[in-house]
Amino acid sequence: MLRTFFTFLNGQNLLRALIFVLWLGFTQIGILVAQTATNGTTDNPAPLSINNNTNVVEGMSTPTNAIEVSQPAANAPIAPAPVTAPASTPSLTSSEIRAESDGSSGSSRLSGWLVLAPLLTLASIGGFLLYQCGQSRAKNCGHTSTLLLVGLVFGLIGYWMGGFAVQMGGVGDAHAALVQSVLPSEKSTLDHELGFRFLGHYWSYMGSSGFFLITDETSRNATAALFLSQAVLLAIAVAAALGAALERGRLLAMAITAFLIGALIYPLFANWVWGGGWLAEMGREFGLGHGFVDLAGAGVVHETAGTLALVIAMALGPRYGKFGRNKSINSIPGHNMPFLLLGAMILLISWTATNAFAYSNSGLAAVNALLAAAGGALISFLIAAGQKQAPQPALLCRGLLGGIISIFACSALIDPWAAFVIGILAGLIIQFTIHFVEERGIDDPMGAISVHGAGGAWGVLAAGLFANGTAGKGINGIDGPVRGLLLTGDWHQLAAQAIGGITCFVVVFILGYACLSLIQKILGNRVELADEVHGLDWTQTGAFGYQGDIDSEEISRGKGDRESEPVK
Repeated sequence: MLRTFFTFLNGQNLLRALIFVLWLGFTQIGILVAQTATNGTTDNPAPLSINNNTNVVEGMSTPTNAIEVSQPAANAPIAPAPVTAPASTPSLTSSEIRAESDGSSGSSRLSGWLVLAPLLTLASIGGFLLYQCGQSRAKNCGHTSTLLLVGLVFGLIGYWMGGFAVQMGGVGDAHAALVQSVLPSEKSTLDHELGFRFLGHYWSYMGSSGFFLITDETSRNATAALFLSQAVLLAIAVAAALGAALERGRLLAMAITAFLIGALIYPLFANWVWGGGWLAEMGREFGLGHGFVDLAGAGVVHETAGTLALVIAMALGPRYGKFGRNKSINSIPGHNMPFLLLGAMILLISWTATNAFAYSNSGLAAVNALLAAAGGALISFLIAAGQKQAPQPALLCRGLLGGIISIFACSALIDPWAAFVIGILAGLIIQFTIHFVEERGIDDPMGAISVHGAGGAWGVLAAGLFANGTAGKGINGIDGPVRGLLLTGDWHQLAAQAIGGITCFVVVFILGYACLSLIQKILGNRVELADEVHGLDWTQTGAFGYQGDIDSEEISRGKGDRESEPVK
């Protein structure tokens, strides 16, 4: 029965199903926009005053920075307490959330702020599309674009159905003070965290409430805002991971992979870091600094994506013609370098904004992100010059993106000079990893294993090495700033970062390998060789990325004649 169902979803039937799902989504968005316009207000309140001094709320905290939001004096004589929220999510006081629930004048202002930051992060998906299409061959451009869209849709659906519950479903259980401050209800619906006590310590590992975003009325809007802020980070992880499947991955198989990433693989590790899990609690439970610190997603988003890219690349095998018989490595250049460079620029802008919104001292975070990206690109340029080669655009972009990724865990915890050094070291690590992976017969068209995996892992360690000991007070409920080994001599934070980085790789690799193996047995992960040679646009999507690439005779023959041709 399963095989019949999956066979039905192939080809045009899959395309029709996706169009129907997208139509429903856009219909719901239109209804939401219409309702928002109807409930709008003519008031023009003063802008919010945002200031961050601590991550502690009544002695408790989340694994991310706190953002203190102060009401203008004209609104009400209320002195709000500091509030914490997960990465990239501006926090709200109870009175402000209740004002939103009541439809008061503060609703439009607060909703706009909560939506703006995640949407700037979501813009990186457009950058991914150009970046990946630019490095694909023209015959696969349509498949590359569709793969990104399908992965985004299925990943978000999986996250809505169960992933959000796994990641954030226990924040009310692990951090009651957070829920009392952010959610207006006396008892949050996100209040079930599974865990166990072992060797005198409590180990929490996943949430179990909030499936399908089912919540009470009073906390519905705040929970939705929390979902939005986390879902866009998941989208980045899915887009980066699926880059390893370009030009040979079966569309339906990769869609199911994206669903499983959103429903289980990504949220599980994210819970341990951002949802009140055991990695964030290592500071309290074991005295290891502030526990695992990853404020913008170097480990949760990028190392996870790079590890999944490694699993996908190993499961699919190399593209036809990538490796010769004598272990020679053949270059398969992309078809559009302007696409590649423009995509990299969009990613740079979006990720700089992500770092700026994730921290209170946004100016320093943004500058450090840019300096790290410049350092990564610089070292790639110098390596090419030292080898008396032309600076290939693809390698320059990988150094640029790897540099900014390496700063995601600690943009506001380090000095600008340290950011530049971290970016330079990230560029070196990425160049080495690219050659290391290819020499072992692993084909990674986008360099996701190196840029996201190695760059993210280095970024995790960099937080424990270069933290200057003056910022990060109260992160994960620990008093005092985050202290790095090189500048303060404290090794505890580095130990926590190393444990978190190793845990990410091992757990994500095992879960990803299990999922890909299951899909292989049911469907098969890779397209037929004949289709790969001719191009995947028509056979996988029913349309051509560039109509001019195929002549009229080829179009009239269709898929049937292609399959009958002998494979060399």
